[in-house]
Amino acid sequence: MKLNFKIQNSKFKTGCFLLLPLILQLFYLPFCLAWAEGEAPAMSLAIRKVVYKAQQLAGNKEYREAETCLRRYIEKHPGQPHYLVEFTLGNALALMGKEREALSHYRASAGLYPDYSAAWQNMGKVYFDLKEYEPAGDCLLKAYETDRKRDPSALYNVAVSFIMADKGGKALPHLEYLTSGKAGQPKTEWLEALIKVSMDLNLKAKGFETVNGLLDNNGNDPRWWKMLAQFCLDEGDYKEGVAALTIYSYLTAMTKEEVMMLGDLNRHIGLPLKAAEYYEQALGFDDDPAAYEKLASAYTSAHKPARAIDILNMALEKRPGSRFWFLLGHVLYTEEKFDKAYDAFNQSVRLNPEDGKGYLMMGYCALQVGKEEAARAAFEKASRFIKQRKTAEELLGRLVTSVEK
Repeated sequence: MKLNFKIQNSKFKTGCFLLLPLILQLFYLPFCLAWAEGEAPAMSLAIRKVVYKAQQLAGNKEYREAETCLRRYIEKHPGQPHYLVEFTLGNALALMGKEREALSHYRASAGLYPDYSAAWQNMGKVYFDLKEYEPAGDCLLKAYETDRKRDPSALYNVAVSFIMADKGGKALPHLEYLTSGKAGQPKTEWLEALIKVSMDLNLKAKGFETVNGLLDNNGNDPRWWKMLAQFCLDEGDYKEGVAALTIYSYLTAMTKEEVMMLGDLNRHIGLPLKAAEYYEQALGFDDDPAAYEKLASAYTSAHKPARAIDILNMALEKRPGSRFWFLLGHVLYTEEKFDKAYDAFNQSVRLNPEDGKGYLMMGYCALQVGKEEAARAAFEKASRFIKQRKTAEELLGRLVTSVEK
């Protein structure tokens, strides 16, 4: 009979687009007798009977009866504590959701027999469920050290608990051991955890060394290129980051978010046309307004206003809205197509009457084509808004002065 203790999956976000999954494996802890290295305390026939009876009750989900059975034994034998009685009582309480009570009995069990791995392991599990991750890691480490198998995955669970507790310094030596090859072929999640901790502890050299080692061994694995990109971006080396992320894009199908990120990064390093390629690609996922807006902006930055106008008109056909009309008006204004720009800004404020910028821009457009009355009307509306009031009133004053002259 086994007591199945589950530990939740956990994920760590290490950057704006890099997500590293660190998964705690399931703990299968024996409800029956579990022996550890070292000599266990002697067990009388009475202890064997009460532990066996409690196990049978728990096996039938009669946890309260199991608790009662064990407590009666403890009351009758106050001077004869035994680690298995305490451990079994801790299990019964844990199964009833009485985690805090269970902890005290697991501690008692471990105190009576410090080499009993199962007590430390269940104690660590309960601490983890209570989101007390550092003591969880401490207990799981004791479980690992007292277990003759020395399962590397158990040591990984220790490291993850410390990571969850924001104690990367305590996780680091265990991850270094796991990834050294001394525990067997390093698993991907161990390497990812080491890289995550290296980044968190600002150990850039170690992180770069790990990632570059992974690339040397398997440069066709897209994950390592993505990690290298993250390191470069964290260091502010955007060109190298973009290069690494571009290689990543050649090796695997990217998500929409990754495509958009690559577009943003190319814009950041002054490659708007390359950015536009990725924004166009992002539109293949869905008609995301943000992709249209960024695409139009990229073409504007690349001095291709005609293409920006086409994109915005396309966006307006699919998703008409104030924001796209405003952006279209802005591009048309920079192209000195003031009448069309006026109409675009007019559509913008029609859909969003609370946008003072749209009224202000309408006034600018009207002034450019000599329509002073239309300009005055637009500036008067713009003056109702706090952010545009000062500019609008100054322009209205100039209009009055020009009329008087």
